[in-house]
Amino acid sequence: MIRPDVLAGYLLEEFIASLIQSSGYRLLVQKSQDRFDLKESPRTGDLLVRGRGGDHQVDVLGEFSIVPAFSQPLRLFVEAKARGQRVGLPALRNAVGTLNDVNEAWMVGYSKNRVRRLYRYGLFSTSGFSAPAQDYALAHQINIVDLSGPEWSDFVSMVMASAEELVRVASRHVDRFPIRSLRRDLRLELGTMPRDATINLYEDDLGGFDIQDSVMTLKTRFGEVVNGALLAFPAGHQVLLVRPDNLEMFLAFAIQNPTHRVSLSVDRRHEGELSRTWVIRPIGEGRERYSLRLTLPTSVEKIALAETDRLAQSLAAKGELGGHLDIYWDPHGQERFQMRGPRLFRLRFAGSDLRQRRPDLT
Repeated sequence: MIRPDVLAGYLLEEFIASLIQSSGYRLLVQKSQDRFDLKESPRTGDLLVRGRGGDHQVDVLGEFSIVPAFSQPLRLFVEAKARGQRVGLPALRNAVGTLNDVNEAWMVGYSKNRVRRLYRYGLFSTSGFSAPAQDYALAHQINIVDLSGPEWSDFVSMVMASAEELVRVASRHVDRFPIRSLRRDLRLELGTMPRDATINLYEDDLGGFDIQDSVMTLKTRFGEVVNGALLAFPAGHQVLLVRPDNLEMFLAFAIQNPTHRVSLSVDRRHEGELSRTWVIRPIGEGRERYSLRLTLPTSVEKIALAETDRLAQSLAAKGELGGHLDIYWDPHGQERFQMRGPRLFRLRFAGSDLRQRRPDLT
């Protein structure tokens, strides 16, 4: 039987896939969606990505709906760790090795008809990352997202409690947890299953385990705890996962003010040695209309805000603005947002609000 912390990691990956879907990503779940780069394990049915030296199993693979100018189609490996300790170097080394191999796969069986894609890696952790892991991730451009901050505590607690409950209930009926069936049904309920995917009917032994009831419970709990999340793109290469206190309030304000000034301050509830949480709020009229929170590992903070610091310093004499975060949002037909089509918002930091820095960040 699967361990609760391992199952919690699987659940996190599926919930994160649902959250980033509104930022332009769609799931890839079977080889029929790309017969050049994707395969399926003949033994387990797991999705595999072709590499130069071998095939790599992936649980959650996203593809960005927009191809950046002068670039290649972008795909994202999503991996989540729900451990009681910080993620260390081994997980980052595995990510780097996987990326290097799949990004060189085009060298094998080269064809003019084959689209060359750029693969990236997003590693999420409920307990943060060790200092060596942070430095290694930044050196090799692996995106690391810290879910240990207060803005994610209710979400993480829900996932951990649900995983323990699922394992306890399933163990009464089956010897092996039906993880493939759980992923499939959860994707169908969360709306992340691609329209062009064939729904596979796995032959998991369910015994008397009511997996559909469990999936519906998970969906309800997720909806009750998480209103939404935003992917924010700073000047550096790191992508940040931001949680709004109220997603509807943020969207209502941002739609009316696609580019607006914001303040950046430290949340004193989570200011540790290896990470701390920041709060973003609009400046001026409507300041209290929304707030966004994000927890940054120390090394990520240094890089993500470095461009902001330098720009703010160079413009300080003119009293102009500092750097910015770009947020891409696509409602994907969700009626509750009452908006059509994708939107791009730019949050610009005021230079005077960028002075709260660690001594080693200047």
